[in-house]
Amino acid sequence: MHCDYDVIVVGGGPGGSTAARFCAGAGLKTLLIEKERFPRYKPCGGCLSKKTFHLFDFDLSPVIENTIYGSKFTYRSGDPFFIEKKDPIAFLIMRDRFDQLLVHKALEEGAELLEGERVIRVKEKGEGVEVELAKGERLHSQYLIGADGPESMVAKSLPWPSQRNDENGIAVESEIPFDSSIHFPQKELQFVHLDFGSIPNGYGWVFPKKEYLSIGIGGMFRETKKMNPRQYFSDFLKGLDYIPEGKTGRTMGYPLPSFYDEKQKVSQGRFLLVGDAAHLMDPLQGEGIYYAIRSGMLAAEAITEWKKEGIAPSDYYQKAVYDNLYGNLKWALTFSRFVFRFTKLAYRTLKRYPDLGEFYLQVLEGTETYQGFVTKVKTRMKDLLKGKLSDKIKKAMART
Repeated sequence: MHCDYDVIVVGGGPGGSTAARFCAGAGLKTLLIEKERFPRYKPCGGCLSKKTFHLFDFDLSPVIENTIYGSKFTYRSGDPFFIEKKDPIAFLIMRDRFDQLLVHKALEEGAELLEGERVIRVKEKGEGVEVELAKGERLHSQYLIGADGPESMVAKSLPWPSQRNDENGIAVESEIPFDSSIHFPQKELQFVHLDFGSIPNGYGWVFPKKEYLSIGIGGMFRETKKMNPRQYFSDFLKGLDYIPEGKTGRTMGYPLPSFYDEKQKVSQGRFLLVGDAAHLMDPLQGEGIYYAIRSGMLAAEAITEWKKEGIAPSDYYQKAVYDNLYGNLKWALTFSRFVFRFTKLAYRTLKRYPDLGEFYLQVLEGTETYQGFVTKVKTRMKDLLKGKLSDKIKKAMART
């Protein structure tokens, strides 16, 4: 079978565009396919952690909406406390502009872009992959990278059992115009606001950007399908006294494809999955952009090694993801189950011991691990309760 490309990437988000950039930069003939046309709106909190920011070797300043130096924490919209640092801890972006910049960088490296075209079918064929577009055209490549989000068509095309959905969550977010009717506290303009306790198995957030307040809620609503995420969002919005009654913006819901098991697969044969398509999302804080970009880099590395050394990309990539990403995600998963079960206790502990907040920010920066953070939390929690732990707490802590 004649191959039109060395690699085709389906999905033009951060993971897909990063994979395309690195593949093209390594001399691979690369095609990036995106069903929408850029710039396109993408519902997302748009918070780049410091460790995400450090992945880039080019200037992001044209798309940075705000630089964040601290976080405001609340429990059910009350009992606030702040953690602030002298150096930035995160950067806020709008996904339409951010994603367009990443695609532009991929094109600069020589990748081709096919936008406004939907992929409807992919399959291994002969010594390559066949990609069928909605208009009937068929393209062929040696390998395919699926970066097409939480409802990934590429992932559903693979022969292994479907990725588990019982650990998936749902987010609801609105971009509310940041105008004179909103009396946002001036001192909090460079803080993100995280609220716990109001959302089952999740939290609410407020991210102040240039023209909008990105306000949302996200949770792992797995206990019952009767839960209404939009009602939780509405209730959270009412607890923000600077938002006038009836003030709304574009509101959208979207799935949160949480990491769920260190044995979960991300590749097989000539298919490699990155980002949300591979369920590479932090189950505690919902961070997905870092894992999308990092997995995109690893997928490109795997295919590059095949081109240079003849190493099978699937096995190489699965091991690379396990070695580089699964360790932190595994600890985030076990700790998230504890936090969401004992949210008030976890909040009291974080508020009582400011060093925990500092340590958590180091996790976001990538200078510390979740494992180290969890160890510190367990110690502080025992101090807070003077060693008097209930059997439920002891069992839950033993699993983290």
